[in-house]
Amino acid sequence: MTINTLSIRQQSNDGRYDHPVNDGRLSPSAGQLSFLDKLPAEIIQDIASYLSALDLACLGATCRTLVDHASNDFLWAKLVNERLPAPIQNPGPFGSFHRLYLAYHPCWFIPQHKIWFADTEQTGMLIICRYDNRRGVIEAHQIVAERGTAEFQTWASNPDVIIKSFEPSVHLALDNPILSLRDPNPSSGTAPIQSIHYMPEERRMTMTLDARHIYTSLSFCSEFSPRGPWFKPNVLWPPRTIPSKARTVRDLRNPPPPIVKHPSELSESFFRVRKWGNPWATPELLLLPVPKKASLTYSTLDPVLYTPTAEKPYQGIWVGDYEAHGCEFLLVLQIEITELAHDDEKEANVIDAQDEIEHDIQVDTGQRGLLQAVKLTGDSNVPRGEFSFIAKDIGSRGLINVAMDEPFVGARIVRCRGHVAGLGFLDDTYIDSELILISPDRMALYWKQIGHVSYYRRVDIDALLH
Repeated sequence: MTINTLSIRQQSNDGRYDHPVNDGRLSPSAGQLSFLDKLPAEIIQDIASYLSALDLACLGATCRTLVDHASNDFLWAKLVNERLPAPIQNPGPFGSFHRLYLAYHPCWFIPQHKIWFADTEQTGMLIICRYDNRRGVIEAHQIVAERGTAEFQTWASNPDVIIKSFEPSVHLALDNPILSLRDPNPSSGTAPIQSIHYMPEERRMTMTLDARHIYTSLSFCSEFSPRGPWFKPNVLWPPRTIPSKARTVRDLRNPPPPIVKHPSELSESFFRVRKWGNPWATPELLLLPVPKKASLTYSTLDPVLYTPTAEKPYQGIWVGDYEAHGCEFLLVLQIEITELAHDDEKEANVIDAQDEIEHDIQVDTGQRGLLQAVKLTGDSNVPRGEFSFIAKDIGSRGLINVAMDEPFVGARIVRCRGHVAGLGFLDDTYIDSELILISPDRMALYWKQIGHVSYYRRVDIDALLH
């Protein structure tokens, strides 16, 4: 791997923010060298390899000797690759990894976490963010699904039930990126932002919509911890239905969320994208502040939630067929039942010996636990963030039977409750349903009262990333 070292002292400070990354502090004289300065160079480099970008910048601000160590491009290559799902071997169009890191600081957490979902009212949005090293840009695109032509199927045991095949095409909407971060001049040795301590309130993004006088900016969020039961759930993002170690306040403009003013306040679990229109905009006007408008808040998903395992084979991101509403994306959570409710304990006591044997086998195959399907995208009836269906136990206690006829031969059918509502999420209720577990990548839901079967398929996240 060929990496060019770019010393900070070799950089000119002709950028927009005229501060060197080491903050320009003067070094002591040679007779005042610290103990750290006297260490062998390879020991200093080994110590520096454990530092964050902020700490590395502070190290370089101490003296002339350490500024050279802090500018070592191997260290900055490591910091960049720690933020990317797949490591890169060169800095692409940038002169060094150091320059590349500065170009997109503090936004590296966005491609690092890959999957994000928005709080768009009712419908929501699911996106994937990637860094393209060939072009040197960070971009995020919406994940969309097209149902295609459906064929009617017949269920021998329930001939009156309507079943339509579901072979969705899931892809990225590449023509209209949701987020696009690009350096205006990657060949320049000076980044637009030269101080690692600088915290921009907003970052304007050059998008294709600019030609239509619709402009886009990126901003950052801080973590919020609600106190007291009075706090309205709809103000927080992500919703309580989705497990998360952190939550933030949505930008509902009443009151507006706090502005992140210091890197220590930034949460790497969220970001915001704001759009506004100005048909009379000129390049000079775009440099001026614009009236604040509500923005979309994006939250990431912990990979643990969407990565299937042998114990939780159904866990992941799925796409389902919602008829007139089209395709919608769900987060399916498979939760191990550690404590049974009182009624479940009574039911467990009457399980016969054969069921016990079957239950023990299912421990190894992952056919157990609570299954919850949360809508990452939704519709005007059951919006994003709500449960679509819940199966309290896909193990022996929830098992109805094993299908013996087409098109579900061999599939386990378990008790389930499907979530339905009127327009505007009015009069929502759960109705009796049956979840048909065809395979870890395919299942169906029989809405008994409606007489309809909906198919669900797992989304291949890795294929979308590459």
